[in-house]
Amino acid sequence: MNTTVSSIKRARTPAQKSDRKDTILLTAKAQFLQTGYEGFSMAVLAQRAGVAKGTLYLYFGTKEEVLMSLYNSEFDRLCATLVSQVTPGFTDREFINAVYRASITDPVFLALHARLSTVIEHNISIAALIASKRGMLEQFNTLIAAIAEHLDLSHTQTMEAFSAFSALLTGCFDGHAPGLLEHEAIPDDVAHFIDLFNMERRFKQNAYHILQGIRSVD
Repeated sequence: MNTTVSSIKRARTPAQKSDRKDTILLTAKAQFLQTGYEGFSMAVLAQRAGVAKGTLYLYFGTKEEVLMSLYNSEFDRLCATLVSQVTPGFTDREFINAVYRASITDPVFLALHARLSTVIEHNISIAALIASKRGMLEQFNTLIAAIAEHLDLSHTQTMEAFSAFSALLTGCFDGHAPGLLEHEAIPDDVAHFIDLFNMERRFKQNAYHILQGIRSVD
């Protein structure tokens, strides 16, 4: 299927430039879903987004800057989703389930999250990195305040929980093998062994133990 976005006129006003950037990121998301990180190409992105390659580089200096911006968009979505779901009386397990659901809603988020600190952040400008982190921090502080209030956690405890959950998500994603258990040739003993490493099971069990450990520390 051709995912090329039709060419659009030169962006002159701030609103037009913002729309152009949104178009590039939407196209980048579709491309990333098809190719992953290794196959992601700025030349292909420019063609599909309907812009000249030189124009693309006016918005993003590297493919990692594109992917960093895409990650920021997904992070904003995750934070907004969690804030909307947190209610008085929210239990620890409900919180963990909500984090898991919000994280896996879009496969782009987890795939980018797994490469964030090892690849993406090492190939963008310092200015782009600072801008990215400040934007994330603003969203994160709003989320932390909402979670801390309804789960009876301190700000520090909530920050520690999310830091641990972040590392846990990366580890679970790296070891995930979707679809294997549905293969009819997999015998029961092997299926049971594979299921021990099920992403959802591993995340929820370990996240709960982590959260209880954080609560137990004065």
